[in-house]
Amino acid sequence: MNFTKNTTVFDKMVFPKKPNYEYVGEYFASKVAESSIKIANPNTGDDIERMNVIISNYIATQQLEKTTRKLTAKRNAYQQKRKCVLEMWKDLQVKEESFRQNFIRFNQFVKENQEKKERAANKIMEQNSLKQERERKMNALLEICEQIKKVKAKMDANIGRYRIYEEFLMEVVDYDSSMQSINDLLKRYDALIEARKELNDIQQRDLNKLEKAKSNLMKLIEEKNFIIMGLNNQIANLQARYENANIKALESETLVTQIKNNAVKQMAEIDMVKNSIWNVYVHMAASKKHPIKIKKEKVEEQIMYLNRTLTELAKINRMIKKKVVKGR
Repeated sequence: MNFTKNTTVFDKMVFPKKPNYEYVGEYFASKVAESSIKIANPNTGDDIERMNVIISNYIATQQLEKTTRKLTAKRNAYQQKRKCVLEMWKDLQVKEESFRQNFIRFNQFVKENQEKKERAANKIMEQNSLKQERERKMNALLEICEQIKKVKAKMDANIGRYRIYEEFLMEVVDYDSSMQSINDLLKRYDALIEARKELNDIQQRDLNKLEKAKSNLMKLIEEKNFIIMGLNNQIANLQARYENANIKALESETLVTQIKNNAVKQMAEIDMVKNSIWNVYVHMAASKKHPIKIKKEKVEEQIMYLNRTLTELAKINRMIKKKVVKGR
C-alpha cells in the first residue's frame, strides 16, 4: 500500500468487530478522560497570574504552537512507524507467500513421495508375485521334465520290445517293390486311414442327408395326415349336414304332401258345398218361380239370395204362427 505526503491517520478506517454493547464502558471512560485533559492552562509559566487578555492570548498561542509541534512530531513518528509496519507487513506477506509456496511444494513433495512409496510397494508386491509365479512355473516345468524322462525311459524299454515289429515292417518293404522304406509304408497307411476317414465322413454326410430327408418326409406325411384328418372331419360334417338336409327335405315333402291332400280334401268339400248351395239356390228359385239369374261361379250372391229367402220364410212362418194362435 503506497502513502503520499497528504495521508492522514483517518485515511484507513478500522471498524469494530465486537458487538456495540461491549464498547459502552470504553466510551464512558474516554469521556471522563477527555474532560480531565487541559488543553491550555492560563496559569502556566512560573505560576504568575496574567489578567491581561493579550498576554493570555499570547500564552494560549504559544501553547497551541507547542501542542501543534508535538502533534506534528507525533504524526511524523506515526508515519515512520506506519512505514515500518507496512514494510514489516509486506515482508510478512512475502514470507507468508514463500511459506505457502514452500508448504505447497512440501505437500506436493510428500504426496509424490507417498506415491513413489506406494508405487515401490506395488512394484515389490508385483515382483514378489512374479517371482512366486516363475517359481511355480519352474517347478511345473521340472515336474514335466521328470515325466518326460520317465516317458523316455519307458519308450526306450518299449523300443527294444517292439524291435520285432520293425523287422516285420522291413520284411514287408523288402517284399513289396513299390515301397522303399518303412516311412513309405507308414505314409501309405496314413493315406489309407485318411481315405477311410474321408469315406466315413462321406457316409456320415449321406446318412445325415437321409436322416434329414426322412425327417422332412415324416413331417410332410404328418402335415398331410393332419390335412387329410381335417378334410375327413369336413367330409363327416358335410355328410351329417347332407343327411340332416335329406331328413328335413323328406319331412318337408311329407308336410307338402299332407298340405296338398288337405287342400284337395278342402277343395272337394268346398266344391260339394258350392254344389249344395247351387242346388239349394236352384231349388229355391224354382220354388219361388224366379228365373236363375246368378251364375254358378258367384257363390257369394247365391248365399245372399239364400239368406234373403230364409229371412222371408222366417217372416212367413212367424206370420202363420201368429194367425194360428189368433184362430185358436
